[in-house]
Order: sequence, then C-alpha cells, then structure tokens
Amino acid sequence: MKDESNDILVRILRILDKAGFTVSQVDSDYCLEIVAKKGNVKLLIKTLENVDNERKEFVEDLRSLATTFSASPLIIGSRVQRGVIGEGALYERFGINVISPKTFRDAVLNRKFPPVYSKRGGLYFRIDGEALRRLRKEGGMSLGDLANKIGVSRKAVYDYENSRMGATLKTVARMEEVLDAGVTMDIDIFDWRCDEEPPDKSPAGAVAQQLHNKLKKIGCKAIGFNYAPIDVHVRNVGVSFLANEERLGERALDRKVEDALEVGRLLEIEPVLITGDVRPRGLNITILRIDDIQKLEKLRDLERLLSMDTINNVDN
Repeated sequence: MKDESNDILVRILRILDKAGFTVSQVDSDYCLEIVAKKGNVKLLIKTLENVDNERKEFVEDLRSLATTFSASPLIIGSRVQRGVIGEGALYERFGINVISPKTFRDAVLNRKFPPVYSKRGGLYFRIDGEALRRLRKEGGMSLGDLANKIGVSRKAVYDYENSRMGATLKTVARMEEVLDAGVTMDIDIFDWRCDEEPPDKSPAGAVAQQLHNKLKKIGCKAIGFNYAPIDVHVRNVGVSFLANEERLGERALDRKVEDALEVGRLLEIEPVLITGDVRPRGLNITILRIDDIQKLEKLRDLERLLSMDTINNVDN
C-alpha cells in the first residue's frame, strides 16, 4: 500500500515538473504532501492509494488551508473502497476534489478537465446554467415547458440554470436534443471555491493552544490547524505560526521548521516560530517566546512585536 502511494507521489511530482510548476514537498504525515504554484494557480495536494483511508480531520485541515490561502486542494489516488477511481471523472472526499493520476495529468498538461463527477447514485454532468437559460429563452420555453419536454420537475430545471445540481447522462441527452446544443461544462480542478469559512477550532499542543487563545483575545482572526505544517494562521495580519512544543526533539523541530518554510515559500508567507523559555539556535526563522505573546493587549502590539523581532533576527 505504502509503496504504491509513494509511486503516485513520484508520478505527480514528475507531471508538475514537466508542466513548469514550482513545487515544495513536505512530510507525508501532514494533510498535504505537495504545494505547487504556477502563475495564479496554487495547488495543495495529497496522494493516497485508497482515498477512503484519508481521515476526515486531515481533509478538514486541507480544506481550511486551501480556503485560507486561496488555493485548490486535491486528493489524488487510485481507488476508493467501492472500486477504482475512473479516469476523466471527479470524485469527492469531505468537500475536496478527488481524481486519478491520469485525470490529473490530462488537466495539468493538456487542460483537459473532467466532464463528469461521481455522486451517490452514479455519474453526473455539470450544467452550464447561463447557456441553458439562454437556449431555453431563445426557444420560447418557460421552465415548465422545458421540464415537461425532458421529463424532470420545474425545480430541477431551475436548479440546473443556477448551477445547484448536476444532471445524469440521460437527462443531458434529452436537454441537448430538445435545445439542439450542448449544455454541459467541464470541471476546472484549478478553480476550487469553498463558500464556508474555515472552522473555528483550537490547534493541538499546549503552546499552540495558548498562542491561538491569546491571538483571538486581542482581535486576531486566528485559524488553528492540527495536521498542517503550520499551527495557527492570522488572516487579518497575514502571518503564520508554528509552535515548539515540549515533546518535540531537536530533529523533529528542524523538520517542522523546514516544512513550514517550504510551504511559506510558495504561499507567500513568512512563518514565525513560537517557543517557551529557551530560544532554539541555528534556525533560519523568526522566533518569539510565548511569554512575549501573552503580554500583548491589542492587535497593533502584535504587529509591532513582529516588526521588531524581524529586524532583530536580520541584525543577528
């Protein structure tokens, strides 16, 4: 299982390199393994042999990261519990798009996007709502008229036109026969949107929790993570933090800092390490003590502290 998952990871890295993406790879224990960027496209990728093995809390952190940094999250794998992931089809795992390596290759190298998505009950096409509405009106049909001709409810046609629902192959065939034109659209996996704000949850670890609680208390829009290369991100300041917990050894801390810097490089953030009494040496990252954070009273105090400590780190 692990070898096949690693094989998928290698294939995805090769595809991204061939397509000209700038890539950072992080520890596979996180909710993502790859951050990739090309132009305005930012991808957060996790690879798995069996996609259904990815736990909900990992996917939630991946979704929160993607929402926070305006990126498109993807889980790429070979199969789900009920069978093989079909090529040219889009699947879903807790709100994250799931595709096969072949589908990813077609999208990245050839701009060939999935025409259908899998949902309980079968495969569905995404309807181009604007085109459907225009064609219906040009044909002089009401919602009810078109619904009767294609054998669905009036509400279903309304939902198709407002991109609230996909349609089966049978329904699409009837629509296109009646309208004498295509009404489907491919699904751009690089254009992911989440209408929900990231959940308000506390990060794991004592230091990270102290940090998160204090930042919220002084007016920060602080988002906590449990399975990401960063522990807290402050949206209204644009800074990410990672915590040096007591249980971390020197090697684990070095790896955590390296992963945070890798992610920050492509997501255009400069992470800050929060630690206890002892300031680790030899790390190429801004370091603050949790005691200094606890003394803050206002949001501007945090901004001032970050500015001062950045200068101090440069001078040192």
